[in-house]
Amino acid sequence: MLRLIRLAVRPRPDALRPGIGALCTLLAALAFQLSAVSPAAAQGAPVATVGLTPGWATFGQALPQGAATGGLQVGTFATQTDVKNTWPDGSIRFAIVTVKPTTTGSFPITAAAASTGSFSPVLPAASVVLTIGGVAYTATLPAVASTDRWLSGPLAYEARSVVAPVSGGTPHPFLRVNFDTRVYSDAGGRVDVSVENTLDMVGAATVTYDAAITVNGASVFSQAGVQHFYLTRWRKSFAIGSTAFASVTPDVTAFNRANAIPPYLSSVVTNIVSTPIPANFGILKAGALDPIMSDHSGRAELAPFPDWTARYLVHKDPAQRAFVLANGDLSGSWPIHMREAESGSAHSGIGSERFVSIDQRPTLWLDERAPSSGTWDYIHGTPLPIREYGSDIAGPGQSPLLPDNAHQPSLAYVPYLMTGDRYYAEEMAFWANYGMVRSYPGDGLRSSLGILQGNEVRGYGWALRNLADAAAFYPDSSPIKAYLAQKVVNNLKWLDDNAMAQNPVTNPFQILWINERPDGGQYISLWEQTYLAYAIDRANQQGFVGGLAHRDAIARFHLKLFTSEPDYPRAEAGAYLIAVGTPSVSDASLLGTFYTAISDIWAHTLGQQRPFAGFYGPEARMNLMYGIQNGWPGAQASYDYLWPFIGSTPTGCVNQGGVNLPDLTCRAGWALDFSSTTTPTPAPARIVRPAPGSTLTSANQIFNWNSGVGVSSYQITIGTAQGANDIY
Repeated sequence: MLRLIRLAVRPRPDALRPGIGALCTLLAALAFQLSAVSPAAAQGAPVATVGLTPGWATFGQALPQGAATGGLQVGTFATQTDVKNTWPDGSIRFAIVTVKPTTTGSFPITAAAASTGSFSPVLPAASVVLTIGGVAYTATLPAVASTDRWLSGPLAYEARSVVAPVSGGTPHPFLRVNFDTRVYSDAGGRVDVSVENTLDMVGAATVTYDAAITVNGASVFSQAGVQHFYLTRWRKSFAIGSTAFASVTPDVTAFNRANAIPPYLSSVVTNIVSTPIPANFGILKAGALDPIMSDHSGRAELAPFPDWTARYLVHKDPAQRAFVLANGDLSGSWPIHMREAESGSAHSGIGSERFVSIDQRPTLWLDERAPSSGTWDYIHGTPLPIREYGSDIAGPGQSPLLPDNAHQPSLAYVPYLMTGDRYYAEEMAFWANYGMVRSYPGDGLRSSLGILQGNEVRGYGWALRNLADAAAFYPDSSPIKAYLAQKVVNNLKWLDDNAMAQNPVTNPFQILWINERPDGGQYISLWEQTYLAYAIDRANQQGFVGGLAHRDAIARFHLKLFTSEPDYPRAEAGAYLIAVGTPSVSDASLLGTFYTAISDIWAHTLGQQRPFAGFYGPEARMNLMYGIQNGWPGAQASYDYLWPFIGSTPTGCVNQGGVNLPDLTCRAGWALDFSSTTTPTPAPARIVRPAPGSTLTSANQIFNWNSGVGVSSYQITIGTAQGANDIY
């Protein structure tokens, strides 16, 4: 007979509503899984629209599940559809669409049959010459079509040729040139060139050269004295002949419905068009980013998406689009790009792209300390990137751009969805992989699982966001997608396990991420945790499952700060640090015991206050949004209280020259809107731990369950047999 000496039962903090218990059955619980499938589009009904001017257009298009299967049609024009991702029902999730409109207009996109047919492309003559110390190394585009296809159909061919520059018959040992050549059915097109210094091999290093590119005998680019830093790459694209390209205005609403891009508040985001500073936008430069990524304070790139990207998504200004894409191009400037060598390497890497793999190399660590550690696998070229929180001064041959996870922006994801360009797809994957390889492998967690726990909390958040986005939209046919997707799943499971392991007696507010702050283990920074909560939410929007116990623990505690007056004044719910307990007696840098009264939290947080505007109001808003979406009591009232501080009251914008605008207008990247699925729908509660049907192994058992939105009462039934109630 099962004997329970003590039963400690509590709802998971994403579930309990004040005054309501929770339904749990000891040995058997029904697990309800709800799925919503969009109905297929009616025959001929538009599934999206696109604005085009005359000329060739190739663009990305995301669609909600069930909207179209097979292919797409733009207006009445001949259209080619290259499907890159599908939903579980086989319908199109993301495709690259090619069309040549003859007039300017906004055209409907409708479901159509899959594209069929092909043509023999007439390839241009193209070459890249890299002159190193007076020796010319030449990479020439092969005259025959490549089998490494990106686009294939009746209107457009695009394929990659990877060429090692050659001098006197000798190929360069580590520099490589990618020709991503696009040819349309009328022989127009473009040559997309990316030059890489990314191979993990002994002897690979920063190299200086004069670069020259020709297409069909015409010089299209030249630059002397290019210092090509190790683990970086640069990109240039050139029209073939007099090819006319259309201007593309996307239907962002379709991307919103597909959960590919979250909606933004059009009433808040103003059309401020960014102007590039030419000196910062040359090849291998930082663009609009701070070159020292680990620098603190608010920056336009540090948000769910950069401010400049949010403004484009709302207003679709062509000049802003160019700015977004230019920063996407320059994401290759950062020393985070790693491929296995074609030969002589002990590892094959992932797919034909040969991305380094922590499945193959579980102890790999991208850090300048790794080669001398005697413990960790490392990247063998030199010099490795500047290490964050050390010297910001680049050494000889070292890139002056310092990357890190704690301030990692999203640079290539939206450019990829807008254009479908292969370069941006690879940049998504490079940054996603960097987030894991940069994480310290000595914590016993990262290993080949890719658990990001060893980072700062904000580093976990931003790296997980990029990992989830890349895993969702890297082409289904590539093993890179499966590799990244498994790492997302691993992280979400770890996050759930971590949240559910908290003891409700000693940690009644389910406080997470203690002992992470240099200020002392008794403090947490909710603003950092917000970035992680957002990444978890983003991963679930992208179709991954898990992590919500962790997201909700963060958001519920934040909501508690808004709803606990007078014990905690809601005006101070955006404090820089929150004191959550007493320091350890043996080590004051660590937490001793958690506070069990919210008044104690406020008494020791006093002094860390920050105004909502200009500081952490946008972060607090995100956490309250999860509460509203899930029907948590007090969430809507708290949101309404916060909104004027950041959404309507003008304040000085640090990143807009001090002009008075509402905080969310200043920091547009944070101005996410509610999705169309915000309204809660009734769903039954279910046990999430212990697993339904499992046998208890301890006399003390904690039960965790999710919320039942709209549930009015709950019952606890405990017995010695399945369904029995002879104990309770």
